[in-house]
Amino acid sequence: MGVSLLALARYTLKGPYQAAAIVGLLAVLAVFIPPMTGNNVIGVLLASFSMLLSCALVGLIILTQGTLSGLKAIGVSMLGITLVAWALINAPELGLWTGLVQWLPIILLSQTLRSTKSLALTVLVGVALGAIAIAVQYLLWGSMEAELITQAIQRLGEAAQQQQEMVDRNIQILRLFVLAMVAMVYLFIMLILLVARWMQASLAGSNGFGQEFRGLVLGKSAAAFALVLMGLSFWLGQAWLVSLAFLVVIAFMFQGIAVVHCKLGSWRQARLLLGLFYGLLLIFPQVVALTAVTGVIDNWLVFRKKSVKPNDDNERDER
Repeated sequence: MGVSLLALARYTLKGPYQAAAIVGLLAVLAVFIPPMTGNNVIGVLLASFSMLLSCALVGLIILTQGTLSGLKAIGVSMLGITLVAWALINAPELGLWTGLVQWLPIILLSQTLRSTKSLALTVLVGVALGAIAIAVQYLLWGSMEAELITQAIQRLGEAAQQQQEMVDRNIQILRLFVLAMVAMVYLFIMLILLVARWMQASLAGSNGFGQEFRGLVLGKSAAAFALVLMGLSFWLGQAWLVSLAFLVVIAFMFQGIAVVHCKLGSWRQARLLLGLFYGLLLIFPQVVALTAVTGVIDNWLVFRKKSVKPNDDNERDER
């Protein structure tokens, strides 16, 4: 799988036409795979993978060749999506919305990482962008939760009215979705950026990405802010505060994961243990919370005695 991704990445970096073709094709597939497949679950999974890979390649282009090259690939891709959407579903605006929603955060964060060469600062810039998105969500679409609940109840119909427990459960899920929506988007964007950075380092034959990630430290100021924010979200219970708390939990979860990688890296069964850890992380929200708490307190207790720093020679070779 990794070899195939790197082969695709090498082809994408050969020139602007190759980049635009690959990025555009993946973006078009992400939009049109779900309605073309009979199985909704498979369609969504394939579309998500195409979208993530398209964005990761955009991030790779920006990290290696600069924002201008990335914008060229995106521009051609947006034109292709617009023409296909216009011809098939009479929705030419789809290309513009795809560019804004799908690629704009990747452009900003990839350029931040390229300019600052700091993964920690890039993670925090992503939190700042997420906070802006939460402000927009609650200022402009404050009635989103009520509208979703109303639509869900209407779709459930009479059967739902007879099963109050099912109604209550679905309402709770919708409320949680609205609260965690920006945090989930932030999670996916950061994963995309990490994949792009991994591809960049791998293509350069460098171990810089592993060193950067294992040495990720967001800082005491950010950790103190996170603790205050989480305390306020529990105390006041305001929806926007809870959404911000979800956001910082994801940010410090990455630092907690970095601690786990650093501590388990020298163990003989490191791959097995890391696989088990990620499995638990995907299944149990409690593990996510514990990992985030580990990331927060690591800023004071310093679980990694020797901070791992990127190799300067590798940084120069990659960039």
